[in-house]
Amino acid sequence: MMAMEGGDQMPEEFAPATPSCQDIAQRGEAIYGEKYRANLERSSIGKFIAINVANADATLADTGEEALRLALEKDPSGFFHLIRVGHPAAFEAGWYMSCAR
Repeated sequence: MMAMEGGDQMPEEFAPATPSCQDIAQRGEAIYGEKYRANLERSSIGKFIAINVANADATLADTGEEALRLALEKDPSGFFHLIRVGHPAAFEAGWYMSCAR
């Protein structure tokens, strides 16, 4: 391996590629549909699943934070897609305006 100026960085051609957010989401949705959807949507509606897009390993928990924490304990360098079982998105965002008089 060649030494590079400014430190001991790995040459670019050997550095692992970091997937884009879109790539992670697409792979995570594909894995979920192929391996997990049918079973989980019968038994675990509302739970969160963190899917490691590199190896298709899944971690199921009651909260998104817990699913990601447990998944990171298994693979600290993994890339994960988070899904809320039976919902169109892991989280919802919105606003409410009150017109109280």
